[in-house]
Amino acid sequence: FNLRPTDIQAAIASNQFKRLDFFKKTRTMNKKKIISNLKKDKRWKNQFTFVEYSKKIDPSYMVLPIMLDKKFINKKTKFIKLIERKGLETRPVISGSFVNQPSTKLYNLNPYKEKFFGAQKVQDLGFVIGLHTKKISTSQIKFIVDTLFSIEEI
Repeated sequence: FNLRPTDIQAAIASNQFKRLDFFKKTRTMNKKKIISNLKKDKRWKNQFTFVEYSKKIDPSYMVLPIMLDKKFINKKTKFIKLIERKGLETRPVISGSFVNQPSTKLYNLNPYKEKFFGAQKVQDLGFVIGLHTKKISTSQIKFIVDTLFSIEEI
């Protein structure tokens, strides 16, 4: 297969680059709105934490990474299934800790059995939800907030 970009793909990419700053600004605004609405809700009890970036970094958010509080470590799988059933799509943060991947054992990639506590924490407690490139509506924010607070139902 030839996987090089075609002229049509290049034209599409060129057009998308023109809107990149708008997409970044909108996604950042949507991220802030979701977090703000979660934290000002009467149900807020620090059930979640969010990635904080240095002021020197200008990320382009495609997803909102969310970490569950450690008291929910045994409830993450049930929680993810529940919110997926309610219609909030999630994804794992990359693939979790790479030392847990079968290839690590197959190819003996961690011969000293090192522990990577940060990566393990992300795998055990983290997930992401997508961020729209369009301004998020009040009803969408309410849906996301209500769905995430269903952690208390488990």
